Amino acid sequence: MTKVLFICTGNTCRSPMAEALLEHKKTDEDIVADSAGLHGVEGMPMSEGTRRVLQTRGIMESHQSRVLDEGQLRSADLVLTMTEHHKRSLIEHYPEAVDKVYTLKEYTADHSEMSQKMDQIKQEEAEMDLKRSEILNANERNVRAYNKDGEISGQTELEEELLDALMPYQSNIDKLKWDMPSLDIADPFGGGDEEYEAAYEEINHAVEQLLKKIERN
Repeated sequence: MTKVLFICTGNTCRSPMAEALLEHKKTDEDIVADSAGLHGVEGMPMSEGTRRVLQTRGIMESHQSRVLDEGQLRSADLVLTMTEHHKRSLIEHYPEAVDKVYTLKEYTADHSEMSQKMDQIKQEEAEMDLKRSEILNANERNVRAYNKDGEISGQTELEEELLDALMPYQSNIDKLKWDMPSLDIADPFGGGDEEYEAAYEEINHAVEQLLKKIERN
């Protein structure tokens, strides 16, 4: 049996949606879904937005919120959070669970794409460090003179030259980081249909990938 525990903040929007979708889509009864919140109030109903997007897909779900307890965490084989903040908070309070805690999108992501972007970032950073060293080495004598004489104008010119030379590398790094897929699923609580539909699409895709991964293992 594989018990999957989904975690969000209050256990009224994202984690119960993930739980309901996994239970609805699974074909193996040995896969069991559960959910809980890190904070919130016990016994609250599922948010109206979550209930609505599930009902639209023919999924009728009765749910009452639950705050995570140690026993629930211990019994889970896999713990999937909705954000990196949830993951960090969970590991901080339950460090013994570190090996089975991931964000939902992290666990189901295409890691080949992420690895490729990380390699590109490392390459840009290495080239930027090399360029910085080249400029500083070429101006080593001037730097010593500036420091000795306290010549502000010379230091400023060198800093501007350095910034201009490094800017293309930093721009490439910033763009690559911007293009990195987010590992968070935004909280639709308080939002309208658009926010709940967006959360549904992300969670639904991730749950489908999760089932494939569990079946492969």
